[in-house]
Amino acid sequence: MVNRFSRCFVLISSAVLASAAYAAGPVVLVVGAPGSGRSTQAAILKKDLGLAVISADDVIARNSEKFQKSRNPTLSGVDPHLDPAMNDFVEEALKATDLSKGVVLDGYPASKIQGDFVTGLLDMQRAIVIHLSVPDDVVRKRLKSQNGRDVEQELKDYHREFDFVRTYFPDAHIETVDGTKSPAQVAKQIRKVLDSRPK
Repeated sequence: MVNRFSRCFVLISSAVLASAAYAAGPVVLVVGAPGSGRSTQAAILKKDLGLAVISADDVIARNSEKFQKSRNPTLSGVDPHLDPAMNDFVEEALKATDLSKGVVLDGYPASKIQGDFVTGLLDMQRAIVIHLSVPDDVVRKRLKSQNGRDVEQELKDYHREFDFVRTYFPDAHIETVDGTKSPAQVAKQIRKVLDSRPK
């Protein structure tokens, strides 16, 4: 799975899907830089709490041919994570997923179009954003050996998308978690946030 900073949110709410499927547990959106461990934390939440995980990277991988077919030739080079087509694929994934214990949204929404869409699917009123904070210089050191990655572009994407989340969900409570700690320590911090959320 590609580790992009833009793929990292943890939004928490008691959410009701417009399709009448209920997320009785938290809805988690993890936001963090490339190498911040958002995918690791999503996996821990799935293992420890039974939360379903819907990853933008996985959605793109499963629907790569469909993305190619629906692509507008005048928009070549558009990042599929920002493609409006993501909305339909994410909605399909939500409808096909057991949300009884909650769900982690990994890398979505990443744009205003996607934000508008997910707001129509989920009740974001009680949202909590968990930000896995890792300094840019630490990210560069962590990913130094991974050839072929455009870390600088990923960092730009991360900062742009985190700014989008803060602007688009102004009523959301943002919790910053130190992503430089060990995965177990980070998971403990996230669990503390989840346990203290309003019921």
